[in-house]
Amino acid sequence: MKLKNKKLMVSMLFVFVVLNSCNSANGYNKINAEDYDLVIYTYESLLADPGFDYIGAFANYSGIPKDKIKLVLFEDANTIVTQASLEKENPVADVLIGIDNVLIHTAKDEGILQTYDSPSLVNVSTELVQNLDPEKYVLPYDYGIIALWYDRSRINTSSTPALEDLTLEGIIENDLDKKIVVEDPTLSSPGLGFLLWTIAVYGDPEINLTGLLGQDWREWWKQTSDDLRISPSWGAAFDIYYSESEDRPIMISYGTSPAYDVCHPQWGVGPGVEQPSKSIVTHEQGKNNAWLQIEGIGLVNNALHEQTAKKFIDWFLSTDLQDHIPLNQWMYPANDNAYVSDCFLNAAINPDDVDILNDLVSPTVMHDNLDKWKTDWETVIIEGTKKTEYSASSFILLSLIFVSLVSFSTRKKNR
Repeated sequence: MKLKNKKLMVSMLFVFVVLNSCNSANGYNKINAEDYDLVIYTYESLLADPGFDYIGAFANYSGIPKDKIKLVLFEDANTIVTQASLEKENPVADVLIGIDNVLIHTAKDEGILQTYDSPSLVNVSTELVQNLDPEKYVLPYDYGIIALWYDRSRINTSSTPALEDLTLEGIIENDLDKKIVVEDPTLSSPGLGFLLWTIAVYGDPEINLTGLLGQDWREWWKQTSDDLRISPSWGAAFDIYYSESEDRPIMISYGTSPAYDVCHPQWGVGPGVEQPSKSIVTHEQGKNNAWLQIEGIGLVNNALHEQTAKKFIDWFLSTDLQDHIPLNQWMYPANDNAYVSDCFLNAAINPDDVDILNDLVSPTVMHDNLDKWKTDWETVIIEGTKKTEYSASSFILLSLIFVSLVSFSTRKKNR
């Protein structure tokens, strides 16, 4: 799933994503599933940095010619669900990869998946399965916590002691909201994870959700909206984070993000060297609080190649694939027997060491309120600031003006 990946960026990234999705959808509709033995939909950055050829590896494992496996790459998991929903009466894909423990509710509502109890789950913890989807419409393949990731050369506990024992309220008190880039939760999975983090901490009196503090999550966003930078994606946020002139040395990312800076074969400084970056959580009520993201793989309802799809899912959850998750996906592998290097373990935050906030928001509450939370967030941000990276009201005009403006950006990956 995640981290930085060399990729083409468009200056108006939000414009590009939407227009690209529209253009691509026409291409996807032309796919004839009968021409292939397996069709897979996933996001473009899956296992992409430095890169593991999972299609080639599965072809070798299964004996299916690689050119008979069709891999369709989307910008993000939201677009995967949208495309699969459009095709649900006549499915093209057999497997969907990337639906997480929030997006699963939409996928279920759309009826695009069927349950599958893979024999490979014997090596996946029951807790992961339960926290992703106990009905097993999607099965976990990786996981990690959403975290505040900061560049230690520009901000650290010496210059900013509040980082040592930070709370969400402490972000405001120490003016750290002026240093943070946050992804739009209506477009980005880490952005949505952070929104849910604030909801779980503060609560929502409108639905009698107490959270940790029994307050109202909207108030935190109202107080920070003038100073936070809102970005449409992880990649766009990284552009801002990585630019010293922007003076935003903190961004919403993952607890595993520092492992990239240490362990990557090209970009990493290597073990035994002081970490260039660090991820932290917040400490309300003396706890280590963070939101857990679990990504899953699912079998499409009425898949044309169902048996092959099941074989692929079984393989994807085996160590043949899972061993490559930490240093290509930069997340923890779901398979308990998968290899995780000491370099990765020493640099990343282990979710087992964190107080997971997900338990404070039940699946039912999530399902019933997610759309409203997103709408309320947009209302707060629109009313509170004009400093977002894009304006929804001017989107159509901007798309016509800026769609041709292209720039290259290194070491990044959209979420």
